[in-house]
Amino acid sequence: MHTPSVDINALISHRFRGFSKKENTIEGLIAALDFGVQHLEFDVRMAACGTPMIYHDEYALDANGNKRLLCDYKASNYNELGGRFPYMPTLDNLLKTIKAHHNSTAKLLIDIKDYGFENIIHSLVMLHKMHERTTYVSWLPDVLYKLQNIAPEIPKCFSHWCQKVTKEIADKHHASRSLDGNIAHTDQEYILGIRTGWAIAKPIIGDMLTLLQASKGGICVPENMLTTELSTYYKANGLFVSTYAYTNWEVINIHKNKFNIDLYFIDNKEVFEKLP
Repeated sequence: MHTPSVDINALISHRFRGFSKKENTIEGLIAALDFGVQHLEFDVRMAACGTPMIYHDEYALDANGNKRLLCDYKASNYNELGGRFPYMPTLDNLLKTIKAHHNSTAKLLIDIKDYGFENIIHSLVMLHKMHERTTYVSWLPDVLYKLQNIAPEIPKCFSHWCQKVTKEIADKHHASRSLDGNIAHTDQEYILGIRTGWAIAKPIIGDMLTLLQASKGGICVPENMLTTELSTYYKANGLFVSTYAYTNWEVINIHKNKFNIDLYFIDNKEVFEKLP
């Protein structure tokens, strides 16, 4: 038995995993809120009609086991597609559920997977008065650059790989690279229906570092890529450090002592259940 080294305020329920059979569902959300979880992370992708949906991947399986891109179908057609689609909440419904729940202190990490729809997403956050409880997260730098212009007061978190990506990662993602830590702005109008991210060989500098500092934000990296040097650098620059994803206290305790991480993405409900 490994004694927990941090309390519930340092743990993030990653897609509500373990709180229901399917991740990123209203059922899992409510169970996590009922438990008293204080950080909830969920993913947003866009349907063809411009409705923000709660789901991680760019595609899901329909009733016949066929892969369907979320952005190819209107939200109103999701039920008839069957398979995984009927279980996907809209962002509007999810935020409405959180607002109505008695757990009024839980904070939200909204991971935005498509670019070009920031005004729609932020408008819903404001509509449900969740702005003071929200951190915007993305693997897409331009999502964060855009949101910094729209809502500079809301913390931003940049997810990225901080070491060379494996072949498995490269096969599944459109991976951009930075050799010097600078994260360029692009001239793309939309990034939709793909899986993408950045591999950054050196600590972040330049515009992205300035953005994260100004918003009182941080970074999110894989737990098996973080180094003591990187953690020290980001903390010295006023950023929080978060890592994904954990399933047991043994590794959490080791990483707490080694890296002094601020927030831990958790994939196993048992981690929460073993808290004092």
